[in-house]
Amino acid sequence: MSETSIPQSRQHRRTAKTRAQLLDAGIQVFLEQGYEAASAGAITTRADLGAGTFYLHFRDKRAVYEAIVRRELLALRAAWLDKRATLPRPGDPSAEISLMVQMVLESVLRDLKLARLVLLDGPPLEKWLVDDVGHEMALVLKGRVAEPDLVASLVIGATLNVARWSLSRPRSVSTKRLVSRAVSFCAAGIHELAGANTGRRRG
Repeated sequence: MSETSIPQSRQHRRTAKTRAQLLDAGIQVFLEQGYEAASAGAITTRADLGAGTFYLHFRDKRAVYEAIVRRELLALRAAWLDKRATLPRPGDPSAEISLMVQMVLESVLRDLKLARLVLLDGPPLEKWLVDDVGHEMALVLKGRVAEPDLVASLVIGATLNVARWSLSRPRSVSTKRLVSRAVSFCAAGIHELAGANTGRRRG
């Protein structure tokens, strides 16, 4: 081990800890004040850090907001990869994407305050959400359906709209029923497209 590796590692941990402090504070401030009323100053104060420290990590509150959502998505992705490996039919695109849809909706509906912030009150996230999550879905669908990027985008759009529908109509449908309907809808579409793609290859 080199002499510089230890302090560099310590600096990395310190940086990660400070960033996590700001993100945790950001969630609290956004949920309490709403996205529009929240400010970088309020986040910095809640994190008990200086303004200069904030701008070393984030350019503005929008960057904090996006980082919060990305952190949630990364945790969800890791959980999906673990569960994906235990599916009874590994490699089945319909089953793998259905599992992702199920996990996303269950996660969203588990924390309604955060879901309302991300899906209704905060800035729209579809563009980079499609880029991040859509890329993962497209990799699963590649070679199994035609235009996997398009299909991934459609699945993401359907999933987000189902979540928004649920938030705007609280308790009109049970979470279990809602997730079941959304998963069935997406799975049926992928299954049909996969079958059509197989038919074209044979033809």
